[in-house]
Amino acid sequence: MKMSNLYTWATEKATSDKAPYWVGLIFFLEIALILPLDAILMFFCLQNRKNILLYVAIAAFASTLSGLVGYFLGHFLWDLVGPYVVPYLIPTAAFERVAERFQAYENWAVFFGSLIPFPLKALSIGAGVFQLGPGIFAIWMVAARLLRFFLVGSAMFLWGEKVKGFVDRNFHRIVLIIGAKIALALFFFWFLAQ
Repeated sequence: MKMSNLYTWATEKATSDKAPYWVGLIFFLEIALILPLDAILMFFCLQNRKNILLYVAIAAFASTLSGLVGYFLGHFLWDLVGPYVVPYLIPTAAFERVAERFQAYENWAVFFGSLIPFPLKALSIGAGVFQLGPGIFAIWMVAARLLRFFLVGSAMFLWGEKVKGFVDRNFHRIVLIIGAKIALALFFFWFLAQ
């Protein structure tokens, strides 16, 4: 798909009546896909600035639901896959250190992990594996996501026209940079697993 076609497709979705549903779907799929969430939220906010608060709320709650899916995957499937992961991909001593830290600072770990661009898969599955409470996990995650996405939405409200002009002119470059960032992140995690 050419960049101009991708931009046209994305703009059509962001300006349609179904845009809130697209936001919800995209942010819910965060657990399964590697997505640049802040950039996606920015794009939707730029295309329809009157719905910024709606998009922020939908994104925060859909992302939290996605996190809960990861949490329950970690909680219920760890016994099945854990024996294959810990001794072979993660040294047992390192895993135990992470478990101790996660349990000691669980609320702050979830809050700050959800606030910064930390991989949701690692945070939510880890919370499930280390048996953090699902209710507390959801509360801290939604609080952090609301704050993070509200800051993104506020920036788009304040400086939206300038940002929109930049995105319109440089959409293909932005997509290439995001793709390169994702590729580097995947390479980094692959390298760590070796």
